[in-house]
Formats: sequence, structure tokens, C-alpha cells
Amino acid sequence: MIPKRAVLLSLLAVLGAALPAHAELPVDEITVGKLAPAHPYRLYYTDVALPHLADGKLTVIDGRTLKVEGMVSTGMFAQTTLSPDRSEIYVVTTYYSKLNRGERIEEILVYDAKTLALKEEIPYAARHAQALPYRGTLRTSADGRFIIVQNATPATSVSIVNRQTGKQISEIQTPGCYIVYPAQTANRFSTLCGDGTMLTISLDNDGNPVGKKKSIKFFDPDEDALFVSAAQEGDNYHFVSYKGNAVTVNVGSEAAVPGTFWKLGNEADVKKGWRPGGYQPVALHQASGTLYVGMHPKGFEGSHKEGAREIWVYDLASKTRVSRTKTTPATGLAVSQGDAPRVFAFDSAKAGVAAFDGGRKLKPVGAAVGFGDTPTQLEVQ
Repeated sequence: MIPKRAVLLSLLAVLGAALPAHAELPVDEITVGKLAPAHPYRLYYTDVALPHLADGKLTVIDGRTLKVEGMVSTGMFAQTTLSPDRSEIYVVTTYYSKLNRGERIEEILVYDAKTLALKEEIPYAARHAQALPYRGTLRTSADGRFIIVQNATPATSVSIVNRQTGKQISEIQTPGCYIVYPAQTANRFSTLCGDGTMLTISLDNDGNPVGKKKSIKFFDPDEDALFVSAAQEGDNYHFVSYKGNAVTVNVGSEAAVPGTFWKLGNEADVKKGWRPGGYQPVALHQASGTLYVGMHPKGFEGSHKEGAREIWVYDLASKTRVSRTKTTPATGLAVSQGDAPRVFAFDSAKAGVAAFDGGRKLKPVGAAVGFGDTPTQLEVQ
């Protein structure tokens, strides 16, 4: 009797002889490709990734097709921004030596916006705000010389980092104030304060503070607080409030100068409880002076993070509403600039983006979900 093992080996030998020979496959080479040429509808979607905080990311999306163009890793509680010329992506982030514990290491990462390749790692003190990514937790000066970082330990301060040398120039204490609003025409920035004012810090050519000045008190944070996310237009920042009011603040002078508040809705809208909501509720198309605000009905104290159900469109010069459009739940808005603006409404819960064409009379043109876990910030090229 032939052992079963001998039969099996004989069968394998026969089969092996019958199979054709194959050449050894070449070793894969890992490369970094280039993005397609930049276009006005490129999106930068920052995801804090709450289910796995140590591994956040920034996804680059083609806003014309809503297809992913690329992605960069951003670490834990990363804050992101773009250089003024859109050639670089900046990320201030945290790493721990044992993933979620151990030695805390912070860096400012510099990515090439054309290839998404890492260009530089700038060491940074362990102070940056461990918070959801918002526009204004990381910004640059208007000329791009300085990277401006919002800190929270939890005491609030702002640090100025020289982009070329990679050296921190100064750390400026800003007690009770949060989010950075750089001026466009002067070497200074402002920050919104919990006492209803704005604090403006003027810098010298080296990035050192040479002046601090508070504005007048222009809003009541207990009665009607402002959303910290504002739409920038040069030295002007356009804010909306929890109860549905809007105000423009100019930050170009030594002290910020607020304008007059105006109402987003009429009496009927107020009775229905329409209020702004989300993480990034306001966007501006600068050339046409068109303001977009994400609004939700049946608002109440504490509903300011509620996703928008409609996008209200305003002529900023006359402060009048010109249209309103229904949207899938949206926790933030962004708009492309140029002759053919496209409005993007993003949903943090589904990591989705909906796109609208039409300028002042919006028309839905596409939507997609699944761009991450919990993205809370969207910037356009």
C-alpha cells in the first residue's frame, strides 16, 4: 500500500511540471505623483478624525467632479491653512512617542501643494490648540512671511513663526481671546475676545509685537455671541451671530473697527426660529459682493452647531436677501472665487460635500459623501 503522503507529493510534482513558468515580477517603486494643474474649484477638506485622533488627514478634492485628487496625513488635532499664493499647505500638529501617550512632539509641516510631498518639518513648542480645525486656528500674514498659530494650554496665546527661517519669533499672550484674523494691508492681526471686543496686535518687520489695542465692546457674548468663523474680504471680516444678525469688522487699523449690525431674516423668519448654524456658516464671493449663510429652522439656545437646511444668499452692499436654497444638512460653507462661482456645503457627520452653481440663484450640481470621518474645515483654492 502506497502511503497517502507519497501519492500527494507525486501529484504535486505532476501538476508543477504541467504549469507554465512565470518570470519574477519587478519590485514596485513608490513614487509621489503631481496633482493636475490648479483650478479655482480645488477643495482642501481637513478631518480631525475623531474615531482615530492620532491619524487625521487633509483630503484634496476636485470640486468640479467631487473626486479625490490627493491626501496628506496630518497627525493629531492638526490645524491647517494654505500659503497666500496657494503653493504650500501648512499643518501644525501633535505626535506622541507612544501614539496616544508619552512624549508630546509638535511640528509645523510644510507640504508642496503641487505634489503633496513633505517639504519641511519645523519644530514647534507643545502649545497649539488641541481643538477642532477651524479657519483661523492657523493662518499666515498677508505676505506669507509669518505663520501665525493659535495656542491653548488652555491659556490662550498666539505664536509668530518665520516661514523662511523656521524659527519662532514671538509668543503673544491673548487672555480670553481666540482665533486669528490677519489684516491684508498691514502687518497685524486681531482676535475675538469673550468680553465682546476684539484685540489687535501690531507687529514689526521681524514679527515682534509692537502694539496691542482693544476695540470697543460691540457684541454681547451672553445675549448673542458671534460665530468665530468669518468670511474675509481684505481687512474686513464678515461675522454672523447665533441669533441671526450680521456685522462687518475692519481689522486694518491699530484697533478693530466694527460696523453696524443688520438682520439676516425678517419677522416671519425670526418667529420660525431661523438661525445660522454649523462650524463654518458664512462664505463670501468677493467680486460680486455675494454673501452665503447656512441657516436652520426652529433654532434655540444651544442649536448653533446644528447643520444648515437652507443657504441664504445676500447682496452685501444693500444687506438684502436675494434668494434661499434648500440643502442637505451642512455644517459649513465655502465658495470659489472668479467668474463662475461654485458654492460648497459640507456635512461633518457624513464627511460629504454638496456643490451648487449659479452665483445668486443656486442650483445643485452634485454631491458625494465618505471623504473621511469628521471633517470640520473646508478651504477653496
